[in-house]
Amino acid sequence: MKVSVIIPCYNVAGFIGECLESILAQDHADLEVICVDDGSKDHTAACIQGIIASAPRGHIIRLIQQQNRGATAARNHGFRESTGEYIQFMDADDVLMTRKIGHQARLAEKTGKPDLIVGSFTILDARGKVLQERYYTRKGDLWIHLMRTDLGNTISNLWKRSIVEAVGGWDETMRSSQEYDLMFRILRITQNVVFDTELYSVVRKRETGSITQTNLGGNWIRYVNLRTRIIDHLRDKRTPEELAQFHQFLFDSIRVLYEHDPKAALEFHEKELPKGFKPSPSPTTRPTYLALYNILGFRNTQRLWARFH
Repeated sequence: MKVSVIIPCYNVAGFIGECLESILAQDHADLEVICVDDGSKDHTAACIQGIIASAPRGHIIRLIQQQNRGATAARNHGFRESTGEYIQFMDADDVLMTRKIGHQARLAEKTGKPDLIVGSFTILDARGKVLQERYYTRKGDLWIHLMRTDLGNTISNLWKRSIVEAVGGWDETMRSSQEYDLMFRILRITQNVVFDTELYSVVRKRETGSITQTNLGGNWIRYVNLRTRIIDHLRDKRTPEELAQFHQFLFDSIRVLYEHDPKAALEFHEKELPKGFKPSPSPTTRPTYLALYNILGFRNTQRLWARFH
């Protein structure tokens, strides 16, 4: 089974070497690697060319260069140039353990070639400290997984080429939540998803240069908006009782958004939650908050809560 590895690259000269080393070390032989340099201003392209020239398996790597258009456009460009039956999307500062691609390719063969394999993963901070480890032990409600941002991530998952084509690839207008938008569109047409219990993917957080660290208000608006789209899709497919947990998670997300953009949060609360909605206790929403909410409403409770917390 041929697997295409697609890596968008922008000013990652300090990271791309280790990323490509982890790909070249994979125990799966049938690979092609497509690096898309997205108009880097450093020597990213030269680093990639050097690896192609010197690495024993450098021949499997191709370098494509384009003007700066963003990571999603680079992924789509690489995807159009790729030929693999499955796609391993990468970020240039992340790494894979040696067995990742081969293990998931074998898992795909054993399970009837699903449209998506959701992979377990670990997240490290810039100093190598573990921030999160996620092992998937069993498959639950896919929509709850998606709603809770608990359906793997860009690099831990393995994506079937035909399903990515069917949904039109990555949305190039989105600046965050891109992989969850892509999976939302996938789940709308297929539930053929397998969970991988083995952890072979390592996501590394940079100290600087990540949009997730520089535009929190916009990120949370996109995050909440995607959750409203999920609920809209399920509205005629789930009972009000089943939708209650989705509304609760949406409410908790709106509360976080309020910290960054109160106006947007108030609009989401007014338009997207059902009339008469009553939140329940959750890790985000405490009983004390609920007591105030039931008396003062959302706007006044948020103002009061922000003042004392």
